[in-house]
Amino acid sequence: MTRPARPVHTPPPVVLALDLGSSSVKGAAFDLQGRTLAGLEAQEDVALDYGPGGAAEVPLAAYLAAAETVLDRLHARLGSRPVLAVAMTSIASSLIVLDARGEPVGAALSYADSRAAPEVDAVAARVTTDATGCPPFSAYWPAQVRWWRSAHPEHEVARVCSLPDFLLLRWTGELLTSYSLASWTGLLDRRTLHWNPAALDAAGLSAAQLPRLVDHDRDLTLRPMWADRWPKLSGVPFHPGVADGATANVGSGALGPARAAVTIGSTSAVRLALEGDAPPIPPGLWSYRVDRNTHLLGGALTEGGNLYAWLQGTFRLTRTLDDDLLAMAPDAHGLTFLPALGGTRSPDYDPHARGTVHGLGYASTPAQIVRAAMEGVACRLADVAWRLPLAGDVTFVASGRALLASRAWPQMLADALGRPLLLEDIRAGASARGAALLALRAAGVDVSLEPVAQRLVEPVPGHHDAYREACARMARLTDLLREDREAVR
Repeated sequence: MTRPARPVHTPPPVVLALDLGSSSVKGAAFDLQGRTLAGLEAQEDVALDYGPGGAAEVPLAAYLAAAETVLDRLHARLGSRPVLAVAMTSIASSLIVLDARGEPVGAALSYADSRAAPEVDAVAARVTTDATGCPPFSAYWPAQVRWWRSAHPEHEVARVCSLPDFLLLRWTGELLTSYSLASWTGLLDRRTLHWNPAALDAAGLSAAQLPRLVDHDRDLTLRPMWADRWPKLSGVPFHPGVADGATANVGSGALGPARAAVTIGSTSAVRLALEGDAPPIPPGLWSYRVDRNTHLLGGALTEGGNLYAWLQGTFRLTRTLDDDLLAMAPDAHGLTFLPALGGTRSPDYDPHARGTVHGLGYASTPAQIVRAAMEGVACRLADVAWRLPLAGDVTFVASGRALLASRAWPQMLADALGRPLLLEDIRAGASARGAALLALRAAGVDVSLEPVAQRLVEPVPGHHDAYREACARMARLTDLLREDREAVR
């Protein structure tokens, strides 16, 4: 008598998310509830190339190799698990110039590259923040393309795209971009969701030189050579990249006026996601997109964990630093630290600004300088937050490796904001989780977008007033230094 064959068990499907950051490429698998799966993660370190004159370039060859190595590792670790989709989230913005053959030429620029600063005034004369959502600044494409042409007169600009756009072009053969990434370029009309004519004119580009505009749920599939390399991903939908700020809001569950997202990773930002018509943009802030239905109001800083890492390396700090920081009262060190080591973004947008420590004395200690720097970042984030149209009972949902790695920084941030801070400990990061959740929803999976809470940090009564005064003092010092710099120039 023959025994009946045992049923073959097929594991439930997963979504793969690639996170193209400023210091690494990470990949993770998420289940149908948006939870990371242990053992299905990979990471390759690859940092921006900083150079003289404000250069901050994307090492494109290294990025391609890192992204493809991460996919190699995830593919090998999948076992028999089917893949529902592959999602991407990325630093925004980045600029890659392509020649007529679709090959990259010259330097690929990151958002941190400030060499386009001399072109900003020419852009500001033609394009308004209200039109594109992006203040005239060196991080956006109109100024960057103008600078790129002047720096590379020997090369023709056939087409331009961002880093995740180029990866999809390489893997699928199609050049397109999401409304989210496009909104970070300074070229997208935030009301019509078409390329803005005035911004195109300022950049010296035509719409034909840009990727085709789509939403993040567009499905693409691998070309045969890549399907041969990753057979488990053959025929699997690859979605266009979404900016990491947008996916961080989604991954944190910070959607709607009652929840704002605050992130301190390598850099830092505060963002509020709103649906409906294009909202007014408060002074000093920007308006990007999550998708065709969702706007993102907020502001970003050039500083965050990168500043803390610089301080650690400079002062050779010990592991007991957090204890020293926690023992200090707010703003009691007599120092004013302007954290503008790489220029400022929101709300001043001054690429020429530099960091300053005022009030140093012989009694100043490294721990006090570090505390002043961390408070400086917290105060700048609070300045951004206070400009947003927040609900009276707003909770800030916080994420980011640099913030979660410190016991002291979350309390400083809650005190500076004057509102509760809901810390999230998301293993793969809020941005990767957000990209996976968007892909799950695109596939018709009903998945929760509620925050994944770790703990609630309440502001300490009385501390908020101290930080209000610190913020005002920072603003006065910023104005004085700007006036002095302009007088010298």
